[in-house]
Amino acid sequence: MNIGILSDTHNNTDRILKAIEFFNLRCAEFVLHAGDFSYPKSAKYFEKLKCPFLAVFGNNDFDIYEFKKIIEPFGNIYEPPYEFVLDNKTFLLTHSLYTPNKKYDYIICGHTHRPAILKTCNGMIINPGETAGRRYGRSTVALLDTETNRAEIFDLDIFL
Repeated sequence: MNIGILSDTHNNTDRILKAIEFFNLRCAEFVLHAGDFSYPKSAKYFEKLKCPFLAVFGNNDFDIYEFKKIIEPFGNIYEPPYEFVLDNKTFLLTHSLYTPNKKYDYIICGHTHRPAILKTCNGMIINPGETAGRRYGRSTVALLDTETNRAEIFDLDIFL
């Protein structure tokens, strides 16, 4: 399964739309957002995805009721950490990374604004970096192929 991953969009509409276009062009079958939309109105753009959408709240996402109202017609948003199974793989979707007390195939996190893919003896940790591109000047997302167990970071300014 081809899964798109992003985090820390922080109301940057231009970058959100680029990320959505990227995921749609890359035929993402599912998209995960690891938190920090900032304002609920920026979550509305994700309805343009051509696949299911799942997100968690970040430390800058305050109006939980409004986020749920906006996202629930086309996806889901949960309090982190959120555990789920997709394509027979176990996932933990969270905003801030912490050490869980059980094994997951994939831990998806954000918060640091720094992209990273770490393979561990227990699975893989993926931080797609910041999609907003404001703190470190790079607007990044990730793609995960669960069939090949391969993840890759993409710079949206290079690929679109």
